[in-house]
Amino acid sequence: MRIDVKKRWPILLFILFLSLLYSNGISRIGQSSDFSDYYQASLNFRDQKDLYSLDVLSEVIQDFESGKIKMEQIFEPSVFLSLKARIENVGSYIYPPTFAFLLIPFSYLEFETASAIFFTLNFICLVCSLFLIGRLLGKERSFLFLSTTLLLSLRFVENHQNNNQVGFLLLFLILLSVASDKDWLSGLLLSLAIIIKITPAAFLFYFLYKKRYAVIAYTLAFALIWLALPALAFPEFTWKMNQTWYDLVLDKYMKSPALRAWKNNQSLSSTLSKYFLSYSDLLNQGRFGMPFVSLAVSQVKGIILILTLGISLPYLYRVYKGASEGFVLSGLFFFSVIFSGISWIHAFVFLLFPIGYALSQLWMDDQEDGFVWEKWKKRILTFKAASLFIGIAIFVLLMNRGTIGNIAEEALLMFSFLLYTSLIQYACIFYIDKARS
Repeated sequence: MRIDVKKRWPILLFILFLSLLYSNGISRIGQSSDFSDYYQASLNFRDQKDLYSLDVLSEVIQDFESGKIKMEQIFEPSVFLSLKARIENVGSYIYPPTFAFLLIPFSYLEFETASAIFFTLNFICLVCSLFLIGRLLGKERSFLFLSTTLLLSLRFVENHQNNNQVGFLLLFLILLSVASDKDWLSGLLLSLAIIIKITPAAFLFYFLYKKRYAVIAYTLAFALIWLALPALAFPEFTWKMNQTWYDLVLDKYMKSPALRAWKNNQSLSSTLSKYFLSYSDLLNQGRFGMPFVSLAVSQVKGIILILTLGISLPYLYRVYKGASEGFVLSGLFFFSVIFSGISWIHAFVFLLFPIGYALSQLWMDDQEDGFVWEKWKKRILTFKAASLFIGIAIFVLLMNRGTIGNIAEEALLMFSFLLYTSLIQYACIFYIDKARS
């Protein structure tokens, strides 16, 4: 049987791209990564040991405030290495206890085997997410479109793979819950995403917008079941860890904008903490002349509130006046990285959907005369907001240490350039939605 390469090259390119991504990622599964924290948490849950150690951050800050450690001592090798070891383990696992419980089967495997299986499951979720994005945007059979969307997100995808993170699974659960027309299934899928990481709770707004109130009820009901599930095996320990998670993560530390406000954290709260709060990033603030101005925590929280309202209210107004589903979902994905307390580079894989949304306005399928630059040029000039959005995505793709060097990349990340590029792209989707309507 002969394959018509001329007709099949987009799908062959798509498969080749995915194969290269998978082979690159699977070759790193033995390295220390975020999965190391998940794996250790599953071991700790199985052995009924404490899953969290967030109190270490308070101890470090107290050492500075009491004068036990002075700011100028940070650059002494012994002090620097000691602080680095203490801080890097702060909140290494901050997910709900249920996630660690669900990972217990992995704890019976060797680390590399468990890491490989987890990576493969996540990669399958990435591929399925791409097809769901194509389906939601009416491009499910356009493999070249899916490849381009993936390429424009490569900076985040590659970082996610290197860290063997859980983001692809979350993205898949969210998209599948949105695509499903069964309320109970949507609720089950979204509740599982929320119980792994609280951020997907933002997508309850989508079902409110769609007037699918039953999904919201199912989500809340299933979330309670997920929370209680570990109690079937470890009732007392589950209660204790759920309480610890609430007290240390939700109640105490998620109210503090300084929680893990380090160089790579690109969220709004982290950015303002790096700019205005001492001790937010003890290892890097001094290198970049931060904080610019020292403010009280209450003042920083006030600025965060004002900016949050300024960013989100136009979105709510647009949805109220009438907006496309693509706009609604894109906005929620942006909020998931902008307003999350912790948004490392890999968290921006959530922008796969908004990137696809913007690209779909420029995309032309089934051109009888092949690639014609004049047609693309006309489309690029016609849909300026979508073109700007994609231009920024290309800029982000190029701004990595391989092209600009390690020092320049560190400076960009310390100033949270991904927050600013995301805010510009977020503004673009308003004009993209307007052009569609």
